[in-house]
Amino acid sequence: MKHIIDCKFKKDTHTVMETADFSALDKLYEGRVARYGDYHAHSNSGGTSDGTTLPTEWLQAKHTLKLDFVGLMDHRQVRHQYLPEFDPAFFLYGTEPGGKWTSPALSCHYLMIFQKRESLERVLHQFPNEFRFTGGVEGHFEYIAMPREKFLEIKDAVLAEGGAFVNAHPKQQIKSDDINDFYFGDGTAIEIIYTDSYSDQMNPHTQANYKLWLDMLAADMRVYNTATADAHYAPKNSGANTVYVREPVCAEYVQRLRDGDLNSGYVGIKMCLDGYPTGATVPYKRGRKLQIKIEDAHELLFDPDKKYRVDVHTDRGIAYSAPLTMPFSLTLGARKRRFYRVEVLREEDGGPAAIGNPIFITE
Repeated sequence: MKHIIDCKFKKDTHTVMETADFSALDKLYEGRVARYGDYHAHSNSGGTSDGTTLPTEWLQAKHTLKLDFVGLMDHRQVRHQYLPEFDPAFFLYGTEPGGKWTSPALSCHYLMIFQKRESLERVLHQFPNEFRFTGGVEGHFEYIAMPREKFLEIKDAVLAEGGAFVNAHPKQQIKSDDINDFYFGDGTAIEIIYTDSYSDQMNPHTQANYKLWLDMLAADMRVYNTATADAHYAPKNSGANTVYVREPVCAEYVQRLRDGDLNSGYVGIKMCLDGYPTGATVPYKRGRKLQIKIEDAHELLFDPDKKYRVDVHTDRGIAYSAPLTMPFSLTLGARKRRFYRVEVLREEDGGPAAIGNPIFITE
């Protein structure tokens, strides 16, 4: 059986702890429900949008596709956020800008995703030379070349607004072999599962993006991952992420992405390190326990008749690997590692059912 890409993971075998005490994990996820959605899609919202699916068609498709949220990241405008059918319990505020850096001379697309509608316009107005935003509901902005330093100022402004910043389809847009060109700073994210990777485990886009993310983690870059179908022409659920939220609203979906407290894919991964959640950065302490539960899966994408495997990764290799039987629970004695993360893979082809975000560990 092959992994999604040809990665030779070493063994880093950890001790399995026989314990029934999952109180720290259960407290962390108390009142939170698994929701499934895509942070990056497009619609026909008029103006400069290049999608063909009306927002109302997205709303109709959410029931058949079993999607709980979709980020409409329509290009060069804000008008999609003001349409009467824009429901912030389903749609997320944001856009997908792009352009070129003047140094290094590379093209880039990125997502600015916000908890509040007005945040997007504030950021666009904050950088008049970089966006030339014309203002108002019908206002448009441009894709303009800028120094990378100015681009990173935009990223900081998005985070200051409580938003999330994502490197969109990174290896498909940024033509570079230097991982530093893909790194926008700790606490940002990159899309690793891209387009229809659940039905085609050899999808070259996902292979390239996933390897990039592994290289970034190996370089101690603390970046999160997401999945997307980047749907332009018809609603899709093949880019689903699993997010555990208390309230199914835009603000919480964005907050979980901002915190890295989610996983790419259609199987939910609950994880904590002595009560610290997925996405957190934790100081090293001897005797910590890593706790994991896998209990939820997308009803249309998960096939209970197929076989799956769960792997627990560290920066040194695979700490634990076993067939997945749900409900699944595991406690490992944590060691001095740089991170822990979890994957759920299909046994038949090694394709990704879920790729969890790490818990990072510092000295």
